[in-house]
Amino acid sequence: MNASTGSKSLADQVARLCYSHFDNLPKKGKPLQGREWTIVAAFVQRTAKKVNSNLSLKVVSMGTGSKCVGQSKLSHDGDLLNDSHAEILARRGFLRYLYHHMEMAASGKESDIFVVDPKTRKFTQKEEISFLFFSSHTPCGDASIIVKEPMKTESGCTEEVLQPTNGSISHRDEEPPLKLPRLEIQDVHRTGAKCVEGGPQDLKHPGIDHHIVGALRTKPGRGDQTLSMSCSDKLAKWNILGIQGSLLMNFLSKPVYVSHIIIGKCHFSQSVMERALITRFESAVNQIQNTKFMQHKPEISQSQLNFRFGKQIDDENCQVQPCPSSIIWCACPVKQLEVAVEGRKQGVTKKTQNQSSCHLDICKKNLFKKFLFLLSKFQVDDLPMHLKERRTDIQTMTYNQVKRLCTDYVQMWEKVRINILPTWTTKPTALTEFTVSLAANS
Repeated sequence: MNASTGSKSLADQVARLCYSHFDNLPKKGKPLQGREWTIVAAFVQRTAKKVNSNLSLKVVSMGTGSKCVGQSKLSHDGDLLNDSHAEILARRGFLRYLYHHMEMAASGKESDIFVVDPKTRKFTQKEEISFLFFSSHTPCGDASIIVKEPMKTESGCTEEVLQPTNGSISHRDEEPPLKLPRLEIQDVHRTGAKCVEGGPQDLKHPGIDHHIVGALRTKPGRGDQTLSMSCSDKLAKWNILGIQGSLLMNFLSKPVYVSHIIIGKCHFSQSVMERALITRFESAVNQIQNTKFMQHKPEISQSQLNFRFGKQIDDENCQVQPCPSSIIWCACPVKQLEVAVEGRKQGVTKKTQNQSSCHLDICKKNLFKKFLFLLSKFQVDDLPMHLKERRTDIQTMTYNQVKRLCTDYVQMWEKVRINILPTWTTKPTALTEFTVSLAANS
């Protein structure tokens, strides 16, 4: 089996596993067949078995959805999901999964994915464990700006499409023979994500020059514009800084990266995906990366299996509507499945939305609680040094203050912001100044 065949085989295997997992979830939160569509994304754990060289695959987190909250509706209490795109929800479920395994290891139980470094007291990912990322659809933003397939004209000719050049998509400007009709205007698939203010902007010309490529983008929202970056941009960031974020990085010796990114059957371009997630930032990253944070270059491939609730890829005028709800699932012993609508747990009312029992387990506030709970599971002498010194203070710190405890991560993120992602949106600091109490942890 050659590498290409193996990649295709793995892509279909992962897609089939994820679609089957989705089908086995309860009906609540799923799209209405024939009337609604959604996107499904998942993190898949791959275990290499040393005995017989076989691979074991299992879904460890999953998310569905395509909605986002506008900036005027953001919560100052960390109890609302700003971004409910499937990719982001799957990642948040994956954070819960990592917390669960860290809690096991900290309690002296064996974890499937982590070992403790005896010198640093930090967690290290086991060599035989790797993680794959799957999405039924190309990520919104730069990865979705794909040149459409050439269309035949009356003469039977097709228009030749060239690869992006110098940061923009172009096509060959040639006149057809005089006796033949002009070729139809070449076009690109559109993304709803908008270029960030202060950076390069879309030309919005007809056809192929509607979008520019390589620009940072924010997701569209219902009503006002969002502050959430496109999934293409977030995946690119995760390839540099890891999936785990700043809180979990306090306990890790190295970032957690994905080894493969697999996309389901949809509009897809290998070169565009590589540009959006890796190469558009590659030269700049090379100037600032270090031994801990280095741009990871996952293998990218596509499955040819359809998602039965996916948006019709051959009919852009399809009247099927996006599903308003989102499903979040993770392989944890409690609260495996949750359903969200407009960033909150389905069924929550204005009267109950401030009750801790009504908050989604993947919201900022509850993930912050999981960090403090994990901290409490350690004996003082077993904590990483920088946490041991601040252990008492941390309990009263704000979310924003705790996010800055891992100086390695913070310094690298600041370098990335300045040198690579200067127009990345900044949310008001007031949105991260909340505190939590472990006594309120449910």
